[in-house]
Amino acid sequence: MIDPTGPLPPAVYWRRRVVALGAVLLAMVLLGWGVVALASGVLKPHGAQGPPPGPPVAVAADAAPTPCADQAMRVVAEVTHPEYRVGDRVGMSIVVTNAGDRACLRDTNRMLRELIVTTPGGKHVWSSNDCYSESTNERPLLQPGQSVRNDVMWSGQMSTPECSDQGRAPAGDYQVVARNAALNSAPTPFRLTS
Repeated sequence: MIDPTGPLPPAVYWRRRVVALGAVLLAMVLLGWGVVALASGVLKPHGAQGPPPGPPVAVAADAAPTPCADQAMRVVAEVTHPEYRVGDRVGMSIVVTNAGDRACLRDTNRMLRELIVTTPGGKHVWSSNDCYSESTNERPLLQPGQSVRNDVMWSGQMSTPECSDQGRAPAGDYQVVARNAALNSAPTPFRLTS
């Protein structure tokens, strides 16, 4: 049986044996794959039905961002340096930060944000809104932890809400408070020196 005998050369019989053996191995592999597929439910008889589908699941679409609640916001007044000479321009900023846990829209319209300089006793010295009445359309989308910053240079001139010039602010201690709508920051102190 191992030595082929017959009218043809032995190589022909060996080739036939190799082809037959390959066919048997291929049939075994396909049979094994079919058993595994049926067991795992990949192949189903035509018309077979699985378990009934469950109720539809609602997938929430990305909702439009909502306005930021005041409770989720933080407003800070910053001064570039703690001390300036009288006559120098004072760099200050209002920083509005989303301290909440979701993105929201914050109205930072020019009329809703303000930097107010007062004496430590609370006397009005200057405001960024004293001589400014133009409204702007600024509603940035703030991600959690994201800030929007507005920088202002104060010339040192005192003013009133009616926009009357009160002369140059003298040397002394001052503080600046930032406002965004109804939210006010803690006062940030600075000093003017002669």
